[in-house]
Amino acid sequence: MITKIAVFGGSFDPIHNGHISIIKKALEQLDIDKLIVVPAFLNPFKTKSHLSAKDRLEMINIVFQNTSDIIVCDFEINQHKSTTTIDTIKYIKTQYRYLKKIYFIIGADNLAHLNRWHKIDQLKQEVEFVVATRDNIATHKFKTLDVDYNISSTQLRNKLDFKHIPPQIKHLLEKNI
Repeated sequence: MITKIAVFGGSFDPIHNGHISIIKKALEQLDIDKLIVVPAFLNPFKTKSHLSAKDRLEMINIVFQNTSDIIVCDFEINQHKSTTTIDTIKYIKTQYRYLKKIYFIIGADNLAHLNRWHKIDQLKQEVEFVVATRDNIATHKFKTLDVDYNISSTQLRNKLDFKHIPPQIKHLLEKNI
């Protein structure tokens, strides 16, 4: 029975080794039964994604296809629109009725605008935020995952640097960038 989970949402535009490092740290350090990766159809704070939602979901599924402790959730992709985190958490709670604990993993770069998230006060009651450290950003007393992999999807696309991409998806990314 699944009672404790971590949820890691994001654009994953594209998924890269920094994301995977965060996931590995979460699996090592958090007392959880499963980690749920939730790619966004469109981040509510962005107007577009570089890669299509379908391509990003396909890449994530390939990366995690042989992992029993990770679930890829296509809820937000299937909405075909920008979806708020609180709606995703409500959905996940309907899928796992016995949940006692939900961690929600964010990058430290998200702390600056966390107060702008839709229904943030309600969200804080539903989940415990866990912050993946990055760029020496202060984490404001949140539980942290000390990740020493410092690359963003934007930096990766701008540099066209594929060394930070999981090898099993490089061919897909090369044809899309």
